Amino acid sequence: MTSRSAAMHSAEPFSETNDALRVVDLSKSFRSGFLRRRLRGINGVSFTVPRGSLFALLGHNGAGKTTTISCILDLVHPDRGEVNILGAPHGNRSVRARVGFLPERPYFFEHLSGRELLHFYAKLVGVEPRRRNDQVQRLVDKLGIESYVDRRLSKYSKGMLQRIGIAQALLGDPELLILDEPMSGLDPMGRREIRELLLDLKAQGKTIILSSHIVPDVEALADRVAILREGHLVMSRDLADLQTDSRFEVSFGAGDPATADGADELARLLAACKQDGRRIQRIATAKTSLEDLYLEAHGSRPANQKEAE
Repeated sequence: MTSRSAAMHSAEPFSETNDALRVVDLSKSFRSGFLRRRLRGINGVSFTVPRGSLFALLGHNGAGKTTTISCILDLVHPDRGEVNILGAPHGNRSVRARVGFLPERPYFFEHLSGRELLHFYAKLVGVEPRRRNDQVQRLVDKLGIESYVDRRLSKYSKGMLQRIGIAQALLGDPELLILDEPMSGLDPMGRREIRELLLDLKAQGKTIILSSHIVPDVEALADRVAILREGHLVMSRDLADLQTDSRFEVSFGAGDPATADGADELARLLAACKQDGRRIQRIATAKTSLEDLYLEAHGSRPANQKEAE
């Protein structure tokens, strides 16, 4: 047991389950304006996340991704619905100690260095004093931030802050990571670095839930995606299933490129090229299935209205 979970573990039992997260009929509304009209945040959101997978909440800004995450973590109390994390209700303090979280807009004390910040959060999550130095240094090495970890946070770029934010989310070795828009504001190189980091964490057995509005990032990372629109979960699919619907273009340098519909046909085409000795210069995705699904999900108005009486 890690010090993070040991520090807050209670006698409440956890049920054995293959799901890291189960969300059932989650709904939340807010009141706004002089007339205190009720605005729908999310309505009837349900999904499950298997252990060891990378699950994405995909939707435009304002679709309900952050509200869903806030309700999952009990930062905002839902109007109705059920949330189970690692086999226990989400209100259980000990189960929340097994979760690492990166908010969309994290606020860090800018007068601290990255190392000082990590030590501060390590103390907050209950890492034993004798283990803090080793755990912080391991995370510094894992995330490749040694070159700037001793600078003040006020001097950090957006990419640096995202890495230090993920490092703090990993303190205490949590079983589940929830990352709200981890790619937001990053340049292409920074997005690629964070993608590689998340894939490495998944390979180590972490369960990762991320929210994003960037379709290519989700397609490159996720095992399963849930698409949100105006507070409704309108579609949920395994990305492995979508590969059969993708179209690829294979270029040889001269003449028109060859096309392949789906991963199986692409594999046969590549095998034929190898047998014929044809040199392949480029393979490109001509049709992105997830993008098609995303556009389809936004092609019709959801049944709910933003304002509820």
